[in-house]
Amino acid sequence: MHNAITIGIIGAGRAGGALAAAFADAGYRVVALSSQASESARALAQQIGAIAVDAPVEVARAASLVFLTTPDAAIAPVCRTIAEARGWRVGQYVVHCSGALGREALADAAGVGALTGCFHPLQTLAGPTTAARLQGAYVAVDADPSLAVVLREMAHAIGAIPFDLDSRCRALYHTAAVMVSNYTVALYACGMRLLENAGVPDEVQARALLPLLRGAVESLERATPSEALTGPIARGDDATVARHIAALEAQMPQLLPIYRELGRVALSLARAIPEHRKQALTALLNDC
Repeated sequence: MHNAITIGIIGAGRAGGALAAAFADAGYRVVALSSQASESARALAQQIGAIAVDAPVEVARAASLVFLTTPDAAIAPVCRTIAEARGWRVGQYVVHCSGALGREALADAAGVGALTGCFHPLQTLAGPTTAARLQGAYVAVDADPSLAVVLREMAHAIGAIPFDLDSRCRALYHTAAVMVSNYTVALYACGMRLLENAGVPDEVQARALLPLLRGAVESLERATPSEALTGPIARGDDATVARHIAALEAQMPQLLPIYRELGRVALSLARAIPEHRKQALTALLNDC
């Protein structure tokens, strides 16, 4: 099956570069790459035995399965440009890797008889050196039936875990990914700002919270969110939460809405706290 598929990557950057390296390592023939960062595309192409080309249509003409790993806003325009240049063909596989967009972004390829799909790894990728992150990652698949079979097999081949995603639920699915990945980074930045205001040295601010974050992730690997929750809300410590709120009001009031909103979510997870403590926490977090 591997030998019957030739893979092309349009947009061989962060996600595309990682996928190209992973597929090549799994024994697939990656034959053509294109990227705005032409030097990095050429280096990757040389590494995996592919060719680097300037025009996306050249990738489409060279491969039987093409991944569009461009930014979301470019997927439909690039697909349309290739269609206008008669680069797509009947029976060809055309796939994008956006978490937010459905197969409608590939309508111009489908219009000439190509089979289209979505292949979205639930993982942060940053080029070929991060290809190993795909091992154990979940991959959302939405595709024409025969292509879906191929994409599931490819996910397994790179050590990932495929699952089917209903296109009607894509927006909520992608929201979950953004909140857990991107917003965790944003929360980490908030924590660093709090440490800065607390007078913690710069070199400590940047690293001190990482073990705490790793510990939380490790707990979630073994337990449900309710079981993994620790801290003052989990133990019903309204006095500590009151001190947090007072400190934020005095020194960083812009973070208070975030603290309260996430506190209410944490309170909904807390199970073993007395009712009077729960009521006190509710009053503090609702500012009433």
